[in-house]
Amino acid sequence: MSIKDSIASLEQQIFVACSEGDFDRVYALESRLDRLRGHVEHLRDHPFDGESEYYIEPDEEL
Repeated sequence: MSIKDSIASLEQQIFVACSEGDFDRVYALESRLDRLRGHVEHLRDHPFDGESEYYIEPDEEL
């Protein structure tokens, strides 16, 4: 699963949890989403860090 797929999945899970009124789950999922987006920001700052498990090709857009 790519990072984009993981972000989309978390966003969908947040939508469902919010619809169900499960705000504890919403907060937990938002925390995971923030961490994942933090990894993406790191990659934008260090795009040639090919050793990272979150490596993205430099011309790939998110």
